[in-house]
Amino acid sequence: MSQVRDLFFDEFYDELERVTKDLQADQEEPGTPPALSDTLLKHWTPHEADTDDRPHALISVDGGVQQSRYAYGGFIAVARALAITHTPGQQPTLTKTVKINVQDTYDNRDRGFIPGYARIIAEYDAAAQAARKALDAGLRPLVLLDGSLYIARFPYAIREYRHHPVLLRDFFTSLADLRRLAYDNGFPLAAVSKDSTVFYLHMHLLRRALRDAGLSRTATLLKDAPTPLDLGIRMEAWDAADREALKPFLDARPLCDTHLVDVCAPAEGYTRPLLLAPSIYYGRENAPALYTRIRRTLPAETAESIITSISTFFQCPGVATTYWKPTSDARPFRVDLAAHSLGHHEPWINQAGNRFHEGEAGPLEKVLNHLLHWYCNDVEYNLPLKQTDTLARFDRNLYTSRYEPFIVRRLEEAGLDIRGTRRSLREID
Repeated sequence: MSQVRDLFFDEFYDELERVTKDLQADQEEPGTPPALSDTLLKHWTPHEADTDDRPHALISVDGGVQQSRYAYGGFIAVARALAITHTPGQQPTLTKTVKINVQDTYDNRDRGFIPGYARIIAEYDAAAQAARKALDAGLRPLVLLDGSLYIARFPYAIREYRHHPVLLRDFFTSLADLRRLAYDNGFPLAAVSKDSTVFYLHMHLLRRALRDAGLSRTATLLKDAPTPLDLGIRMEAWDAADREALKPFLDARPLCDTHLVDVCAPAEGYTRPLLLAPSIYYGRENAPALYTRIRRTLPAETAESIITSISTFFQCPGVATTYWKPTSDARPFRVDLAAHSLGHHEPWINQAGNRFHEGEAGPLEKVLNHLLHWYCNDVEYNLPLKQTDTLARFDRNLYTSRYEPFIVRRLEEAGLDIRGTRRSLREID
């Protein structure tokens, strides 16, 4: 027991005891397999990777972002990214990019979104530049990003397009540029997420299990519910018979995809790749409706440039995701792969729902061979990505001591009023 005592410690400990008792009451019986265990195993492929089968030059990509907030709405996001090209028998080469966005920002939602857009732009631009260098050198690259290829939160709100239209145009342009480059040149584009908590596979397996059990009507009621939580809300409007039919397929505590695979998968291998529909289909309108609102809201030239960038992005093939266990005792990773590598060349905008990939997964296994070659453990899960993360990580102290003074000076020289917020001045004191 820690000897720490402060003004609130007794209240904290009482609340902790209450919370843990509530959590214990919600647990499944020990040893109870997840409701979808059998269905998942039907879509599990054992795979002992061949680490000598690595025909690609690996390009590992990662980035970091920092931000500054000033009085009266001033907001700056500075992102940087690094791509390291690893070619057998050669020294690694570096490709570096920086993206800066400066504008008055009054909405906390925008302060949350803008740094993410800036970072993705920097990462995808670095990846595309490095891939072009590799292609020019006669190499066949494998581009590996840290995170996901899937845009889970599509920017629907017209407010965003009013506030930062150029940033969103650059965002979609960068995404489309790298995807089109990979598609046109036939090289794999992948991403590894070490701590994914999505339910894409869980919900698809749930629909599959219901249909296999002859409950197609109940499966239809799920519609496009993205998570068990959303499903629980929708079930409140169902008939009692439909709710009872679904109960045997639900766990008291829903397991996200990686947790489900961790509990159910017996050894190294991967789940059947799941082709993901664009997240815009989970909104209240489709792409043409968004284009109409953009045209109504923005000047014609700006609107058309944004629509062109979004349309180009959606004309690229989509994204497949799989969950991979490198060893029998390792926790699973989520691995995204551009769908063209699995033979899916149709524009992503044409895919209206998630579906399993049918057929061979050889190109995916070649990517997994690469990943296992560089795998050490759950922390050092990919040495090139770890190296890239170490070099690209944007330390706050580095930013405030070296980068921010240059930013302030140049913006003041440009005539902007750059004054710190009262909070930042208080922290300095």
